[in-house]
Amino acid sequence: MPLAFTVLVAVDLAAAGTVIVAERLRLPWWAAAPVAGAQALPLVLALFRPVAAWWLSLAASLPYAIGVALDDSAARAEVPWPWTEPGLLAYLGVTLLVAYRVRTGVSVSQWLLTLLLGGVLTVALSPPSFIGDLLPLAVLSVCALAVGATLRGRSQARRDLREQEALTEFERTRRTLLEERTRIARELHDVVAHHMSVVAAQAEAAPYRVAESPQELTDSFASIRENAVGALRELRHILGMLRSSEENPQPRHAPQPTLENIDDLVANVRAAGLRIDTVISGEARPVPQRVELSAFRITQEALSNALRHSPGCQAEVELSYGRSGIGIRVANSPAVAGATGEKGTGHGVVGIWERTSMLGGSVRIGPREDGWFEVMASLPTGERE
Repeated sequence: MPLAFTVLVAVDLAAAGTVIVAERLRLPWWAAAPVAGAQALPLVLALFRPVAAWWLSLAASLPYAIGVALDDSAARAEVPWPWTEPGLLAYLGVTLLVAYRVRTGVSVSQWLLTLLLGGVLTVALSPPSFIGDLLPLAVLSVCALAVGATLRGRSQARRDLREQEALTEFERTRRTLLEERTRIARELHDVVAHHMSVVAAQAEAAPYRVAESPQELTDSFASIRENAVGALRELRHILGMLRSSEENPQPRHAPQPTLENIDDLVANVRAAGLRIDTVISGEARPVPQRVELSAFRITQEALSNALRHSPGCQAEVELSYGRSGIGIRVANSPAVAGATGEKGTGHGVVGIWERTSMLGGSVRIGPREDGWFEVMASLPTGERE
């Protein structure tokens, strides 16, 4: 709507200016139209390029000013000069828009240049008895500058207020998020860390409660304690991340697992009674740490699901290094006859989807035709993920 309104005003001023220029300079309408159009066009241009529009408006006033100054008729002293009435209105509109769009110092400089040009034209081209429109223009342009600067100041104040409100809302949301993360960390510590510490202590002390305990029992309790200690170590790292205000806090308590820990993961799960066959294909090479961590967590979650949902099953783990990515396949057979698996919440599958999609990879989770359950994921290792 502002553009349409400005175009209508500019067309009206151009039409009126054409009639006036043609009458005062005794030109045909087709020769007067470009002069009047050049004075009205900057009004539309000021919406997009205010400084360029001002220069064009200043230059467009010269043909009429020079034409009237070279006229030797007696009626010369009775016409407005060095602007026509529509040209003066267009110039004041451009001045107002420029004052609204640019800094006050720029607007004042343009106003001084306008007075300088008008003074030079008055001294050089007009007779001593001629009174032009320079003084009325100076007063009206000052008023336009004041109005434009006031509107610009109010608009800038509103923008600053909106930005400040946005920053305040962002800080409030961030503070709420940090408080929630701190609360979750505190509850995790209270609920999980205590029980895992008790499990680790009991597993360590259990072999000493039985005289000449079998080696298998001692190894089993040692594995339980090692898993409990490992869970505590990773829990401390997670709590450290939850309590940190940084977006990517550095690990401070324990290094994150990598693909080199896959064998330890498989051995740990195998010790829990799962039969696992592993296959690693392709040439192993360094990959980004986030890809290694996601690959390890996906494999860990898939094997954990096999332990919970299919007790006594047989599993297959395949890790393949490709040219532009890493492929992970974890499959498990149905549970052995008579065994009952646990019912899960589905959070593990959601976590696999999230880790894969975060890296721009693909994943397929579901049963196969032979009854096995399979998790297949492909993670890109390139920079453009």
